[in-house]
Amino acid sequence: MSSTESKFRFNGYQILKSLIEIRDPRGISDNLDISFKKSSGINESERKYKLELEVSIEDENKLLVIKILCNGFFEFEKDITDEERHIFFNTSAPAILFPYIRAYISTLTSLSGIKPLILPTINLSKGAVKR
Repeated sequence: MSSTESKFRFNGYQILKSLIEIRDPRGISDNLDISFKKSSGINESERKYKLELEVSIEDENKLLVIKILCNGFFEFEKDITDEERHIFFNTSAPAILFPYIRAYISTLTSLSGIKPLILPTINLSKGAVKR
């Protein structure tokens, strides 16, 4: 049985910005507004891709504000098609990176003395990520 190597590889991530504002821990609502923004860069000669994903969270009472900016680092094979590239850059890369951000937010809120914020899994391929 032969194994096939993926044409894309995740090489790690780095949190660039981490902000949490807790204005009143007793009044924080479970109703959250979660938004995403992304930007990216490609180094064709080295076949490297960098995804910058920003996650902003605010409860409906505006008593909890969280902003996380994270870079994900990927590399890709040179023989990929344009379709594979599109799927990877727009769907797979955000889906790979988001669980790390999700875990970071859970840890950050837990260590901040408030109820841990456990974000739901989110399908980032349905247009949830803005450019």
